[in-house]
Amino acid sequence: MNPEEEVEGYDKGIKIAKLIFMPIFFLTVVGAYFVGNSMGYIEKEYKEANEYGFSGVVYEKKIEGGEGYRLPHCLFLDSGVRWQVSTELYDKMEIGDSVMKKSKSDSVYYYKKDGQIIIEDQNLDLRNRYLEKLKEK
Repeated sequence: MNPEEEVEGYDKGIKIAKLIFMPIFFLTVVGAYFVGNSMGYIEKEYKEANEYGFSGVVYEKKIEGGEGYRLPHCLFLDSGVRWQVSTELYDKMEIGDSVMKKSKSDSVYYYKKDGQIIIEDQNLDLRNRYLEKLKEK
């Protein structure tokens, strides 16, 4: 086989692969969009997040994956929960502080040892998406 025939064969293989994989990729992206924005999916996600509850005392703080602003900032609680928080909250919390989220609530309560209580609306984005979908009905 001469080099020109090899190139033609390679180009033909690439075209066939594009014809096969591009429609599959397109349909996957479109399907994921519709599933991710369906009322049932959004409702399920919100209700799971809303019903989740936990409490515990912070025994370890860790920025996973190294150092940096965008890396996950986690609080490890003595109840076995690994809770991801914003950089701002991570800096405020200390070992020995408590964290609690009641079931059927969107708020997370951070209790500092000095008596300060920080309340964070954890499910704001999910709740807003859920309420928008309800209005569309």
